[in-house]
Amino acid sequence: MRLVTFSTFGESRLGALVDRSIVDLRGAVIAWRHASGAGMTGEPYSVDVSLPTTMLALLQAGEEPRAVIRNALAYATEPETLAALTRVGLAFQASQVRYLPPILQPGKIICLGHNYRKHVLEMKHEIPKYPVLFAKFANTLVGHGAPVVLPTISRQVDYEGELAVVIGKRGKHIAKEHALDYIVGYAPFNDVSVRDYQRRTSQWLQGKTFDSCGPFGPAIVTLDELPDPAALELTTRLNGEVMQNANTSDFIFDIPTILAYISSFLTLEPGDVIVTGTPGGVGDARDPQVFLKAGDVVEIEISGVGVLANPVVGPSEELPREGA
Repeated sequence: MRLVTFSTFGESRLGALVDRSIVDLRGAVIAWRHASGAGMTGEPYSVDVSLPTTMLALLQAGEEPRAVIRNALAYATEPETLAALTRVGLAFQASQVRYLPPILQPGKIICLGHNYRKHVLEMKHEIPKYPVLFAKFANTLVGHGAPVVLPTISRQVDYEGELAVVIGKRGKHIAKEHALDYIVGYAPFNDVSVRDYQRRTSQWLQGKTFDSCGPFGPAIVTLDELPDPAALELTTRLNGEVMQNANTSDFIFDIPTILAYISSFLTLEPGDVIVTGTPGGVGDARDPQVFLKAGDVVEIEISGVGVLANPVVGPSEELPREGA
């Protein structure tokens, strides 16, 4: 499944991206239960359904509602059903909706630095012995298609294409061999970094947590569609030009190692997001340096996961954030 959070008419909704359509999850479950005759009465698509209303709540609810959703989507995406859901405003062309971050308020956003060998070398650092960790917060998150707003106080804003891991099950002291059992899916992420603020101290927090500096999405791709993240191609394009191109096989710390390490000192919860680091090719390390400017478009494509694209705008063009 490709799970999304989207907005229509100012309302945040849960959905699934299927080809070029987005199906409202509640609508899919209603249609499926009505068709299967599971004690349903009344008009089609008008029955109240007990289903979590946010992605975080859905992940916290465990596997049972996800299994229901998988069955419902198999029915709802049949051509006749999809057409009926579209007529009643429960399915949409993907181009008709506004994508929000898949998870609006993650409990944790834990990011890795220095996790691709080539990136460590271009930044002239030593290969780390342990994962280099820092945090981002929900204020940074924007969805696919939403603008990255340049700050008024810096002109050194950099792109960083990354693979995000979304936790689906609570875990502490996770063994490497069981790590994938705790993951619900993956998504593209752009760890937009304000480099001059990042370098002010040895701690990176202030350079990583500016508003809108965490594009995330468009969808969480679940493990049934992407079971092995160990050899994914990641490409970052700036205005169509390839700036980063690497494979997750270049990780210094693979995903099982990352989960085992982080869970050794804190409990991972459903909906937590782990952002696994960026490869070589960042703007800060180029000669001459390349920083984002108004009018740019950054695209991050990960094989099997999708494409995250965001325009860059100046401070005067900032739009109100929705759903956060």
